[in-house]
Amino acid sequence: MRVEIYCAPTADGSKEWQSSMLHIALEGGCFVLSACQFCRRKDFPEHPDYLFTDWYDDQEPDSIVSQGGSVIISPWEKVLAGPNFESEGLITADLDLGDVARAKLYFDVVGHYSKPEVFNLTVNEHRKKPVTFVSKSVRVEDDSEPQDK
Repeated sequence: MRVEIYCAPTADGSKEWQSSMLHIALEGGCFVLSACQFCRRKDFPEHPDYLFTDWYDDQEPDSIVSQGGSVIISPWEKVLAGPNFESEGLITADLDLGDVARAKLYFDVVGHYSKPEVFNLTVNEHRKKPVTFVSKSVRVEDDSEPQDK
């Protein structure tokens, strides 16, 4: 199955998250829609356990607690909308799904670039012990592999 639109909801509005979304778009050859929450201190009920003082110096009701950063990115790493760090809002973009096909022709890690004659994945279905304890005085037999008879 080919991914055309990758949705990545988050609470992380950092530059590193934005970089990850750009990478996913390019590597996956897909559109990335990342929705990030935006909220202010006044959006939370008053409660003594909310220790916003540990995070922010600004204790005003309109001070930002989560900065947002929702973004829409094309398969070519082009930011089509956002990131929105200003306010609560809705971002939109027109998506040309033909860009997905064009991106796959450019870099298709599971298609024409795959080399099954060189690389393969082998799945060992035999039961294995996740932990084996070994001491110097006792030799432990690994009974997780089938024994030839």
